[in-house]
Amino acid sequence: MTLAQSLFLLALSAAVVAIVAFAAVVGVGARRTAGGAYLTWGFLRRLALPGADRGELNRWAFYAHRISGAVIFVFLCLHIVDVSLYAFSHALFDNVHELYGTWPMRIFECGLLFAILFHTLNGLRLLAIDIADLGRAAAGRALFGVTIVTLIAGVLGSVIILYPELT
Repeated sequence: MTLAQSLFLLALSAAVVAIVAFAAVVGVGARRTAGGAYLTWGFLRRLALPGADRGELNRWAFYAHRISGAVIFVFLCLHIVDVSLYAFSHALFDNVHELYGTWPMRIFECGLLFAILFHTLNGLRLLAIDIADLGRAAAGRALFGVTIVTLIAGVLGSVIILYPELT
């Protein structure tokens, strides 16, 4: 492993630590507000409430939207740095980008794909809620649609990303 690859992996590791720390901060904040969106029997009881009395899924979507946005932002910053290597040296750029073909980086890219899909689709859902003044029931159905499309497109995209490693 070259020095450039080691530095890139160090920066990527720092980015992952920052994302995990941010997710922990969001989780601690969630626990302190409105009963929190964490897995307990109280959570299951809240999910059993009728739709009009339950805002739990929208709260989870809010937390996931914040975390996925942080994931995308942190990776975008790292991506700008690794692409800018091309301006300094084509060989250095190629050397660092060899890492993207490895198994762990392909798994990371699958996670990034899910984050981008969810963040984009949920953002469009929020835009539709604001513009069309959707009610709670429609917002819940839209969230269900966002989740299903994210899962289907994410799995299909992940198969494409992982295919070279699986063959």
